[in-house]
Amino acid sequence: MLLDHTTAFTDYQPVDLLLDLRSNEAEAEDAGEPRARPLHGGVLPGTLIETATGFTQARALRPGDMVQTFDGGLREVLNIRHSVPRLTAMVHIPAGAIGNDSALELPSDTVVALEGDLALELFDLPVVSVKLIAIVGHNGISTALPQRIARLHIDCEEEELLWAEGGLLINAGETNPNGFYDILPLAEARLIVEASRAIALRTTEMDEDEADEDFLALTATAAPAFDPIDLLFGRYAA
Repeated sequence: MLLDHTTAFTDYQPVDLLLDLRSNEAEAEDAGEPRARPLHGGVLPGTLIETATGFTQARALRPGDMVQTFDGGLREVLNIRHSVPRLTAMVHIPAGAIGNDSALELPSDTVVALEGDLALELFDLPVVSVKLIAIVGHNGISTALPQRIARLHIDCEEEELLWAEGGLLINAGETNPNGFYDILPLAEARLIVEASRAIALRTTEMDEDEADEDFLALTATAAPAFDPIDLLFGRYAA
C-alpha cells in the first residue's frame, strides 16, 4: 500500500551504503591509524603567546609565524591543529603564581614549566615540566569548575616551551611522554607544592616576628632623664 503524499516514490539512500561507510571507519581504527585530532595538551584559543611582534592570542597564529621559545629563541610555527570541544577539568592560577601576569584558568592537563631556584634546589635542573593538576596548592593554584572547550596545538620543528601570558612557560604542542622536556611524575611534582608551602610558612613566621618587633619598639617608650637634685627639690612632684 502506497503512502498518500508526494514523497511516496522518492529515491532514498540505500541503508547498505551507510553500513559500508561505517565498516570502512572501523577498519581504519582497527588498522591502528593515528587520530587526526589530538586529545591532550595544547593551549586555549585565547592564551597569549609571545611572538616576534609581541603577545598575541593563540587563535591568531598561522603556520610561518615566529614564536618565542624558552631556550631556542624565535622558532617557526609549522602547523596548528585543533581539538574537538569536550568537558575539561580546569585549574585556576592566581596572578604571578607561575609567571603569569594576570589570573587565568587553564585545562588541568596543561603542561607548564617551572624554572629558577626551586627547580635547581629540588631536582638540580634549570627547568622542569609538570601538569597543572599535579601542582594544585602551589602559590594558590586551585581547581575550578569544568568547561566545554576546544584547544589549539602549536607544532614547531622540535618540542618547544613557549613564553605565554607575560612570563609563563607552556608546552603548546601535543604532550609526548618521551619528549625532550620530561614531565615529572605526580610524587615528584608534589615536592614542589610542599616546598612552596614551607617557604610560605617561613615567610609568615618572619612577618609575625617583624610585627612583634615593631610593636615592642612602639610601646617601649624610654623613661625621661632626670637629675637626682631636681627630685630632691620636688621638681618631679606628682
